[in-house]
Amino acid sequence: MFLAANERPIRRVAMISVHGCPVALPGMRTAGGMNVYLRQLAPMLAEEGVCIDIFTRSHEVGGPEIVELGPRARIVHIPAGAPYVEKDEIFGYLPEFTERLARFVAEEGVGYDLIHSHYWFSGWVGQRLASEWAVPHIVTFHTLSLVKQRASGSQEPPEREVVEQEVATSADCVVAFTTDEVDALADMYGVAPERIQVVPGGVDLDRFQQRDKTTARQRLGFQPHDQIMLYVGRLDPFKGPEVLLRTLHAMRGTPGAFLEFVGGEGDADPEAKRLNRLAQELGIADRVRWQSAVPQDELVDYYNAADVCVVPSYHESFGLAALEAMACGSPVVASRVGALKSLVVEGQTGCLVFPVAPEAFAPCLEELLTNEELRHRLGEGARKRATEFPWDQVVARQLGIYGRLASQVERRPEVVPYLS
Repeated sequence: MFLAANERPIRRVAMISVHGCPVALPGMRTAGGMNVYLRQLAPMLAEEGVCIDIFTRSHEVGGPEIVELGPRARIVHIPAGAPYVEKDEIFGYLPEFTERLARFVAEEGVGYDLIHSHYWFSGWVGQRLASEWAVPHIVTFHTLSLVKQRASGSQEPPEREVVEQEVATSADCVVAFTTDEVDALADMYGVAPERIQVVPGGVDLDRFQQRDKTTARQRLGFQPHDQIMLYVGRLDPFKGPEVLLRTLHAMRGTPGAFLEFVGGEGDADPEAKRLNRLAQELGIADRVRWQSAVPQDELVDYYNAADVCVVPSYHESFGLAALEAMACGSPVVASRVGALKSLVVEGQTGCLVFPVAPEAFAPCLEELLTNEELRHRLGEGARKRATEFPWDQVVARQLGIYGRLASQVERRPEVVPYLS
């Protein structure tokens, strides 16, 4: 049954996140800011009365098919290939994923007002299902292959650029995090600017707050007078952890400073092993600490214990770690790229430096580590700046986009609400 578009509000949305399960631990494998984004966004949309189903690929042997995130919000795991495959192999399983997802929906007998896809894998799936179900399709890419290749020279799978081009130009709306991303979509992919909506990311201001530094350091085993630089995130070369090791090696004015990495899978992470070997070669292994990925609640102590958070990425479309650190009152030294340019305010919340350049990071970090008054002032500014990015603002903007798109459809499918 179909109803006129203006007869009722948005009731149910299918979110697709093929490779990013919201309950996966950020900082491990391919889990990162997108996982946190979805885990935060879905329940808050549900609180506004919108039923949210997040469809993701089964990634755990014997894991649950359905995970409840709360009333009206759930994750649905769809089998497609072995539970753990390399990220570059996932594209080959997208037809199977799409077929099984469509079968699940048909067996439940529900409908959706629209589809919101996240990342290019999901865009491929969402494009096909939106056509089959005759509903609007929204896509958020989170990262773009052409931007990533231009920033780092890395080679992305050849099919990625093709899929991004097709999805970006055919989706009913592309949601971008920054005006820089709008420009990239327009200039590199030919997307009409009027089809792009900017919705900056958010930060959980209730969770990420300033706490007593001494107490946080005691809990983590740090000493009161340690000079701590913090890196949080996946140990992905694109995130710049090697840049940070070379920066520490170049820092001559702070011989007592050390670097705390929080991310990766510990001894099982091949990139952690490579970075550890590099630290030994540079003669700084005794000034580097390694902590595998931890839950969000535990991250708060790390941000509060640190003197400065460093984000040396080649590019950042969201900049979640920077925003979380700022919310905890930590100044941030970051690459002058992507979303970081709009989050970090030079001289007010931290420093922006030329990316991939240890010689640019080193003097800025040395100044912060040796100037307590400056750290305090920038930390206060960082916390104030972070309060400009509350999650309820993200939810309100996203709901506005959903409503406008749905109202443009002449006939909308009958949607059965999900009740937990």
